[in-house]
Amino acid sequence: MRDSAEQEDLFQEIAVAIWSALPRFRGDASKRTWAYRIAHNTAFTYAQKHRRRSGSQAPMESLPCDPSVREDRRHGDLLDAIRQLAPTDQTLVTLYLEGLSAREIEEVTGYTANNVAVRLSRLRRRLTQALRGEEPGQ
Repeated sequence: MRDSAEQEDLFQEIAVAIWSALPRFRGDASKRTWAYRIAHNTAFTYAQKHRRRSGSQAPMESLPCDPSVREDRRHGDLLDAIRQLAPTDQTLVTLYLEGLSAREIEEVTGYTANNVAVRLSRLRRRLTQALRGEEPGQ
């Protein structure tokens, strides 16, 4: 969500969802990936509701547009390139940039760790090309 008020609303929804689910935490996953899974599902549902309300068919804008990050043109270009990806690819890249391993991303998204690794490799290549201004496949 680009709008700061919507970011705050989403953050609050995620916090409430995690708090509400806390009594049901069984320890099957790490607390970190468990919280990411809840955040991921909450954000996905929130974005879908937002698109329906606004009538927008644009891809989910899952990365905040922090003014301090936007000052650095390279970071801004990377965020813009990530926003052009499909929502599932945005999720994978975002989790990777948050420092999660392929195994942890598997726990959050349900994709196998091997699938995550392959997709991230392809996405890194696509993002590198986009930042260089190259057409895909060059």
